[in-house]
Amino acid sequence: MKLHVFPPSPNAKKVMVVNAHLGGIAEIVEINLLAGEQKSPEFLALNPNGKMPVLEFDDGATLWESNAIMNCLANEVETPIWPVSTQRYDIIRWQFWEAAHWQPAAAKFIARHLFGNESVDLDAAAMDFHKYASVLDGHLAGRDWLSGDGMTTADLSVAAMLFYRDRCQMPVAGYDNIAAWIGRLEQLPAWQSQNQLLAA
Repeated sequence: MKLHVFPPSPNAKKVMVVNAHLGGIAEIVEINLLAGEQKSPEFLALNPNGKMPVLEFDDGATLWESNAIMNCLANEVETPIWPVSTQRYDIIRWQFWEAAHWQPAAAKFIARHLFGNESVDLDAAAMDFHKYASVLDGHLAGRDWLSGDGMTTADLSVAAMLFYRDRCQMPVAGYDNIAAWIGRLEQLPAWQSQNQLLAA
């Protein structure tokens, strides 16, 4: 299998963390979005949306959408991050929440502080961020992880945007449960490998 990714992207980071956590079961193929490689006919044959990440299987079939890719990778091996039980529905619930609410809220800060988009209204962005950070922080009260008693792909999906929390000045101060949760994730060698890429 091959993972086609643009490593700075949070959506790439989440699948790369899972892949690293599982021992590197997929080969990493870097796609340079800044150079427009996602618009090439070769890449559009993998994902007609022209977006990454894309998981390419050995038979040529492909899978896009980062959360689906995470779960598919985890399904390749026996791992507690994608338990074979009805808990998967709870994990998927958080992944839908991440894609529909959390990522759009956090992405405004990335657009402004990482890519220099001056049109972002930071006051409005902060209101959105606090709305969903409060949901996340409240859920984590008394819990170590989002779903069940151990880390799952739900945690890695939701946490990916927070790789950029300091650089992009996300208003995370005061969310003690989120801070403790991220602290646990930052102990993972797979997570640390992506932080090293940020520092490079």
